[in-house]
Amino acid sequence: MIPGRDQKAIVKKLQTEIKKAGLDALILTSADGVLYSTGFAVRSLYRSGKTGNAAAVVTAEGDVALICSEFEKNAAVLVCDPSIKIQAYPVWIYIEDYAVEGMKKEVQPDLNKTYHLAAQFIPEKKDGVKIGVQSKWVTYEAGTYLRKVFGEKNIVDCSKVLSEARVIKTPWEIEVLRHNAQIAEKAMNTTARQIVPGMTTVDLHHIFHKTCLEMAPDMTAVSQSHTVASDFAPAWIPRERRMERGDLFRMDGGPYTNGYKSDIGRTYAVGNATSKDREELYATLWKGYEFAISNMGPGVRMCDIFNGTQEAIGMKNYIRGHHGHSISCDISGEEAPFFSPEETRVLEPGMVMCFETPFYSSTRQTYNIEDTLLVTDTGIELFTKAPPTLYI
Repeated sequence: MIPGRDQKAIVKKLQTEIKKAGLDALILTSADGVLYSTGFAVRSLYRSGKTGNAAAVVTAEGDVALICSEFEKNAAVLVCDPSIKIQAYPVWIYIEDYAVEGMKKEVQPDLNKTYHLAAQFIPEKKDGVKIGVQSKWVTYEAGTYLRKVFGEKNIVDCSKVLSEARVIKTPWEIEVLRHNAQIAEKAMNTTARQIVPGMTTVDLHHIFHKTCLEMAPDMTAVSQSHTVASDFAPAWIPRERRMERGDLFRMDGGPYTNGYKSDIGRTYAVGNATSKDREELYATLWKGYEFAISNMGPGVRMCDIFNGTQEAIGMKNYIRGHHGHSISCDISGEEAPFFSPEETRVLEPGMVMCFETPFYSSTRQTYNIEDTLLVTDTGIELFTKAPPTLYI
């Protein structure tokens, strides 16, 4: 089991949301959905992204089952709470522990069978059961099968159920997210001090990745949405774009540990010097950041933080959909709720949020000021603290 992780508390939160939605069970098939509900990070889901490699079933009664390959079952047994039922399906690999004389092996397993196994853990009811599934993570064949077994109207999307369960964090989750954010901040500052004119975007990516790994040896991945100068769109494959003195480079992301992400943003000047207009633009974005950090706390509406930030920045045509988001183990990094103009919900103790004031431009270059924070009983705890200038 993962030291400190409270499986019972997480299942209780899922149960609460399942019942609110009028569901009888969830069938979770995304990498983060399975991780959150069982505590097991299924390597094949993260590596291949193929839906059906594994699934988790959570019932309204609090029963949890994990369906995975027999190749991954042993790892799951070592990690999962003993209360979780684990059902494995065979794979093409020869494993002596599961070998039976005369057995036949498929070239590749039929991943739709995962759903057949998951269905066995759904409780029966005379009037039928209502199942929540992650519609973005269900194949056409699997969806057809589930609707046939449980009824067309009894299969609904459960994305909101899962995101709502993750809004308030457990103490263990808070500690993991604090650790990740602080490692990200240290890695960004360390990287920034090594960047000199003439280096490339590739150098930036390499130094940051290496630094994160050195600071967090248990890191499983690192998010690097970095940009340089006029290249405001982060590239999945970094290119050999050379940085000149006075250019800005924006660093965004951070390491993953224990399946949870980090997401902070920093902007630095190459050569620790840049033009006055860039300093002034950063200072303008800082006004919005400063307003938000000074006014956040329990009971404050998220839309009020958004609107106040926009007003504090005061730039004509500076329009964003949101100024930050919740964070936990979602693959994308950005989770609901958001600091958006329509979000009237209030901040509550136990929320971990990322707040940001980015600016992207091919002519004025790119900026971001982003920190991770915890909402407490009396205000907020900043896990990280962005600097008020472009210089380090």
